Amino acid sequence: MKEIWDSMNRYYFVNFSIIITVILSIFVMFFIQFNVEKLQENIAQSRTQINDFEDQIRLLEVEWVYLTRPERLRQISAKFLKNNGYALSSQIKGEDQLNEIYSADYKIDENAKNLDDKEQKI
Repeated sequence: MKEIWDSMNRYYFVNFSIIITVILSIFVMFFIQFNVEKLQENIAQSRTQINDFEDQIRLLEVEWVYLTRPERLRQISAKFLKNNGYALSSQIKGEDQLNEIYSADYKIDENAKNLDDKEQKI
């Protein structure tokens, strides 16, 4: 009788351990799944932020090109500086003079040109 009882105890112990293992694996799987979903949401948010920052950088570059055009700087300096000793309007070089000074090709940015056209219309 004791042999039958021992064999049944082993049988129940094995079944119980298998059931516990399956239940624990299910909990671990759900835990990992939720963590992966959180990480994927974080990645999506980070990508969105990166795209927003890249858009801001592009916009700021266009604004910088627009604001630092030699023609515009010459007009502003002639209007506001009026030879006050800090800078003269003659110190601002034109496009043809920049090509002579710098070996790099100086090209007019199309976005800045479009902004200049809009400004002149206003």
